[in-house]
Amino acid sequence: MADWLIGIGLYFWELFKLWIHTLFVTPFQNMDMLWLLVPVWLGWFFAEFFQEKVGTSMGNAISNSVIILWGSIDCTRQTVRLLQAGTLHFGLDVFVRFFIIALLLSYGVAIVIFGLKGNKIIKYIGRVREVTYVFVIFTPVFYNALPLTLKHVIAGLLFFPLFYFAIELIDHYTPNPKAIVEDLEEGGGEKKDTGFGGSPSGAGDFGSKPGGGLGDFGAPGGADKDLGDFKL
Repeated sequence: MADWLIGIGLYFWELFKLWIHTLFVTPFQNMDMLWLLVPVWLGWFFAEFFQEKVGTSMGNAISNSVIILWGSIDCTRQTVRLLQAGTLHFGLDVFVRFFIIALLLSYGVAIVIFGLKGNKIIKYIGRVREVTYVFVIFTPVFYNALPLTLKHVIAGLLFFPLFYFAIELIDHYTPNPKAIVEDLEEGGGEKKDTGFGGSPSGAGDFGSKPGGGLGDFGAPGGADKDLGDFKL
């Protein structure tokens, strides 16, 4: 029984090492891939912490689909290039590669279609952290830096929640950047306690009473104040 548990533990440890290696080591071993992934990682960072830290708009989600759509095109280009160079040969490996490319392309197209239809599901499936993760986890395979194996796919799926909730914790425990605070105040939405002296009670209350809005400036009636009261 102990040997069985140790075996399972070692298997998961190998998967975890493969996952870490895929995300943080392999890109630096291939300059072509690094030049592609650096702007993707930077785009993810700024979008995650300066646009989507307090939520994802439908517009953001549709824009994020570009990462997947372009990624599927680049993966196709790389696969064809490797075939022409004789590095790859038609067989199961190539079939699986094109199957994954089809899934990536379908994912990106689905985000666009759902967005055009106004389906709010894209706020959950089109976050920048998700589309970036999907692209980054498979890029080393299509650049032939890592072999396409079942362990690679399992590791990507198994540790995705770890990636997702690690970012969620960072979002939760770090103060909102001033840019997000300003956007929330201008939009009249609620904001978290940002650590910049802001009040969590409302984005635009300016010390007003409960029920006030952006335009009340402390007036008891708040935003419901009738403009007809101001007569010429």
